Amino acid sequence: MPAEFYIARRYILNRGHGSWGWMISWISTGSVALGVASLIVTLAVMTGFRQDIQKKILGVQPHIIITSPIGGLDHTSATLAAILGKESLIKAWSPYITGQVLIGRSAQSSGCVVKGIIPAKEVEVAQLKGKLVSGSWDDLEEKAAAGGKPRIILGLELARQMGARVGDTVWAITPSAVGLTPLSMPRANLFIVSGIVQTGLFDYDSSLAYVNLAAAQKLFGMPTSVSGVGARLEDPDQADRIAKELQDKFSGAYWVRSWLSLNRNLFSALKLEKAVMFTILTLITLVSSFMIVSNLLLIIAQKVKEIGILRAMGGTSALIRKIFLYQGMLMGFVGTSIGTVLGVVISLILAKTNIIRLPADVYYIDHLPIRLDPLDIITVICAALLIVFAATLYPSHKATQLDPVDAIRYG
Repeated sequence: MPAEFYIARRYILNRGHGSWGWMISWISTGSVALGVASLIVTLAVMTGFRQDIQKKILGVQPHIIITSPIGGLDHTSATLAAILGKESLIKAWSPYITGQVLIGRSAQSSGCVVKGIIPAKEVEVAQLKGKLVSGSWDDLEEKAAAGGKPRIILGLELARQMGARVGDTVWAITPSAVGLTPLSMPRANLFIVSGIVQTGLFDYDSSLAYVNLAAAQKLFGMPTSVSGVGARLEDPDQADRIAKELQDKFSGAYWVRSWLSLNRNLFSALKLEKAVMFTILTLITLVSSFMIVSNLLLIIAQKVKEIGILRAMGGTSALIRKIFLYQGMLMGFVGTSIGTVLGVVISLILAKTNIIRLPADVYYIDHLPIRLDPLDIITVICAALLIVFAATLYPSHKATQLDPVDAIRYG
């Protein structure tokens, strides 16, 4: 064991000059630990928010959306099929129709977005399998329900707002059906509820309903066209690049947008919030570093005579500097280690128990998501040790400036 490290460890553990220095050493170490633990837990929550929201959005939205700049899109186009079929990273694609309606049951009504889909294709594109609370996606196929009415699958919160259950009849009115003439009455389209879907995102569950593509074409007056085509990729993180490549191949005939561009504001805000939280909570470690500085200065004041003796025995300035550098770094390393373990344990407990519940209509999700990212943990550890190292520079340099004769005489 190097002599510098041995002396540094003795200075931390030895209570020979009173308990205050020893207590301050451990308080400084504990402060570093709390700062590191707070950072790890906070970053785990922020990373969890992003990954959880991303997963749920991709459970509803396609990775890439293709629309026409002139309105309706012909999904049977040979050019469209040829280009999508040649792209190896596209796993599946499906046409869809979307439009806003006023939907209701009896006296209860609500605005919502109706999406017309081909169920067999859409469940592969948007990963809708397993999201039904009741019913089946096959019920949306071209089979007439009782009374010849088409079927509809409602979002969970939307169904709750209207008090609708499977088997109930709901009506839907499109904007184009309202106010045609002063004497005309809007004609309601009737649907039978055949299922309830829960995506986990409140905004979608409270304002989204699914019908068969043919029923949507009739509802919105689009007999031969669709609103767009959604595609699913092998890797969703490549969506921006693939969208740009497809846009170039289509030569302006279609608009191509990725899920990242459609939700850029949301994910940019989450990224900024994570960076801000990291910066703010790093201040806790910075405050801890000032305690380490004060602790080292206190020990230097207590050990003036010992430092003078070391210098008189031939100890170099480098030796004295290393003693206090090692002492500060030892406190920082122990504090960072304890904080890392504490932060990981707290994060795992929160992830397993879900003891913190959130209002889903405010935070998109109803629980606190936790995702431990190894890169975040490494970043926190490096930042903490760097701050501690910077904090030890001044006290260790101050110790080397002591005159050995004066230190022995007045120490």
